[in-house]
Amino acid sequence: MALATVLVLLVSQPAEKLTEPPGIAQHVGAFTAPVHLSVRMNIAVVLVTLAAGTERALRLRNSRLLDGGAG
Repeated sequence: MALATVLVLLVSQPAEKLTEPPGIAQHVGAFTAPVHLSVRMNIAVVLVTLAAGTERALRLRNSRLLDGGAG
């Protein structure tokens, strides 16, 4: 769940910056990010993402059910 939330947050911010110039906004439309985070919050989100991704990867590697060792 944390990774999906971070995906929405971290994709929407660059999308807003990319659609900001008048030429692009005229053709595509301007996108406004639903949430604006401070630099500290962006760093915290990146750290949470790294922790969640690492936890997910380690859990997949050591799962008897996913590795076919169960049964």
